[in-house]
Amino acid sequence: MDSKLREIVKHLIYEKGKITFREFMDIALYYPELGYYQKENPFGQQGSFYTSVDASESFGRSIAKGVKKTIEEVNIRPLLCEMGAGSGLLANDILNYYKIYEPRFYEEVTYIIIEKSEFLVDFQKQNLKEHLNKVKWITFDELNDFEGVFFSNELVDAFPVHRVINIDGLIKELYVIEHEGKFTFYPGEVSTPEITEYLNRLNIKIIDKQIADINIDAVHWIKDLGSKVRKGLVITIDYGFMAEQLYTPFRIDGTVTCYFKHTQNNDFFERIGFQDITAFVDFSALKVYGEESGLETVNFMPQWTFLMASGVIEEFDNKNMTDVQRASLKSLIMPEGGFGTNFNVLIQSKNVNIKKDFLYKKSSFELLSELTGSRIFEDS
Repeated sequence: MDSKLREIVKHLIYEKGKITFREFMDIALYYPELGYYQKENPFGQQGSFYTSVDASESFGRSIAKGVKKTIEEVNIRPLLCEMGAGSGLLANDILNYYKIYEPRFYEEVTYIIIEKSEFLVDFQKQNLKEHLNKVKWITFDELNDFEGVFFSNELVDAFPVHRVINIDGLIKELYVIEHEGKFTFYPGEVSTPEITEYLNRLNIKIIDKQIADINIDAVHWIKDLGSKVRKGLVITIDYGFMAEQLYTPFRIDGTVTCYFKHTQNNDFFERIGFQDITAFVDFSALKVYGEESGLETVNFMPQWTFLMASGVIEEFDNKNMTDVQRASLKSLIMPEGGFGTNFNVLIQSKNVNIKKDFLYKKSSFELLSELTGSRIFEDS
């Protein structure tokens, strides 16, 4: 199944002796025409994993409400930019909401998509055929002097990561080598001083034999993004935690995992190019390194809190909602289980006057009380 990419990896290892896991992951996901995100639709029931967008269109509708309120209250351009738009369904849900319920805002808004996969761009255009006059595709390099709301959903978890391990008090990097015809890990000196700087900067301590996944690509991304934003907000939605939670000893094996047809596995070197490889996001890195380029932290919260504050509870007023749709919507906001367990939202701003409690005036306790006391559980 994965013979072409396997041979490419094998040849690279032969030339270099060993490669970083970051190099391997980048090939597996993004190699032109052969990488997982470069040749097929991985989203939804037909793919390898299921996202909040696939669960319910209420996810996009709630984001649409929150973003519109943000734009109006902080007085910025009605410009939305989504990076890593995947299937395009989130963009479609957001624009559908504006077109139906906020037609004046729909006329004003412009939606930019940044997507590196040509295959997915074509796929997005099919799903957004009713809104093509509102959507523009650009590269990340073309994003400059941005004013508006920049956001991503399950983007950073797909950035290739380095893997390091503590061996008798020394930090070693786990390289990929070929041994007896199979790919395997082999410890060596760290490949870049950026890894050491990252560990020191975020005060990350791992115990003996513990593996940590270090996303240097995310550092470069958030610093570049901050320099490209002139005025506005950056909203990052993903699964992951702050460093103190992410690198705890119980995650002894790190967080990198694979998904193949909705089944999780740790067979990193199998089905190369045909399964997703992902790692939990270190939101501390996005916060700390974002500050270097002027991104101030507004809030960090669980996804369910963010959606509740953005008006997702109103979605249950739809009397035409089926039982399946109702269950899918519940999965977005259950604090335990569903998409409420590991998904968090980091909100950063630049050059806008914004209160720290803006849009999120209620505490998580108050929102939880509202959730558990609401009628959405009547038929549970």
